[in-house]
Amino acid sequence: MAKSTTGGPPPIDPELPFGGDRNGDGDGIPTGTRGASITGIFVLICASLMTFAALVSAMVVRRGLNDSDWNRLPLPRILSWNTALLLASSIVIDIARRRLKQGRREVFNKLWTVGVALGTLFLVGQIIAWAQIDQRGFAMARNLGTAFFYVLTWTHAAHVVGALAAVWYVEYRALRYELGTSGRTWVVVSAIFWHFLDILWLFIMALFAFWA
Repeated sequence: MAKSTTGGPPPIDPELPFGGDRNGDGDGIPTGTRGASITGIFVLICASLMTFAALVSAMVVRRGLNDSDWNRLPLPRILSWNTALLLASSIVIDIARRRLKQGRREVFNKLWTVGVALGTLFLVGQIIAWAQIDQRGFAMARNLGTAFFYVLTWTHAAHVVGALAAVWYVEYRALRYELGTSGRTWVVVSAIFWHFLDILWLFIMALFAFWA
């Protein structure tokens, strides 16, 4: 294939361009490779769900045993902003994924950068929220509600750190115009897990806002 002389970014995959495939799914990614990756991420999601289910079950059982020592935790206002940041990040990342599928790589790069930045700000906001809770005197050792809040949000944050590592890796490859077929699979898989963390966070916030 002759090299482009226009000075623009290289094609997404010279051998497997969008719209043509080689035993693939029509967008240039071999079915087996993407299928295995998506199966793997759903296995990870199931494992994460079991972890959070165990933690929530422990919280429900503990509160049911003795409700008198369970003080309601006033949630800092910054958590609302954090939720908005995570939702916005998820929306922007999904739009970016769709633009890459259309072959609009420049638009993808810009949108993905915004989505990654919003996700990083969410994690920074979480650190601020934990500090504010501690400053208000709701220490983990003195309040069971606070203890479970820390455990659940810390566990969620640990998942966010792993997801951020994946989306930052995509960001790095995108800025270098290295998103070939394997890069496209990274985009899809990391977006799926990011959306899962979004839904999980909404559940945690609803749990502490209306019950715990």
